[in-house]
Amino acid sequence: MLTKIKKYIVFLLILTTIFSLHVVNAAEQTPVKNEADYANFRNVRAGKIGRNILYRSQHPANGSKRSYYANKLAQENGIMYVLNLSDSKRQLKKYFKKNKISSSYYYRTLFEKNRVYTAHMKDKHTNSSYRKKVAASLKFMSKHNGPYLVHCQVGRDRTGFVILLLECLMEASYKDMLNDYAKSYVNVNGCSFDKSQTKAIQCLNEEFHYMTGKKRGTDWTKVNLVKYAERYLRKGGMSSREITALRKRLSVSRSRH
Repeated sequence: MLTKIKKYIVFLLILTTIFSLHVVNAAEQTPVKNEADYANFRNVRAGKIGRNILYRSQHPANGSKRSYYANKLAQENGIMYVLNLSDSKRQLKKYFKKNKISSSYYYRTLFEKNRVYTAHMKDKHTNSSYRKKVAASLKFMSKHNGPYLVHCQVGRDRTGFVILLLECLMEASYKDMLNDYAKSYVNVNGCSFDKSQTKAIQCLNEEFHYMTGKKRGTDWTKVNLVKYAERYLRKGGMSSREITALRKRLSVSRSRH
């Protein structure tokens, strides 16, 4: 009798596991109201950045529901090269192995073609290696034609800084940079417009303080951020020629696939 009960319990556990996997997979496929906002996926259009050349998003391959849409949108927008700011190659391979049934196929094909640069930026801004990792990532970008996708885990902090740097380099206005940064707080955290703007102002103040060395609270609209972006990248190891090449590639406009 005890053996039969044990078998019955095992059978129930198996059924529960199968049902759970089915539910998770179904949840991944469940449509959301706005795919792009849900995946924190968007085309960055500011300053002299071309149309449909630079995108940002949450991680397209970490197995989350949001990653399903990030991967889908990367494919739909014809992403050719990716800056993965959060992972090492080893960690990314773990994601692929763990989430074999997930929908990161397009992203995985880019990785297999050596089109995904893994920056593994886990250190803080105060660490000297951070600047070098940022510069190395953008060196990679300067050698390849877009469209490009920049992401970390949720596409807000590390991605936010690298996108800001590129926007500065391409002469974006403070207002455009602020609005783009704020959108992540709406998409990821569900913040109201006013709260997202407040958070973004605080973050831009910190990021520009780090990038320029100027005091917090500086009127950033009156600072030549292009000059400081160039200086930051040169200190990180990029040459003037590489920075020029990066600008040229980012200025190209493309038709959306």
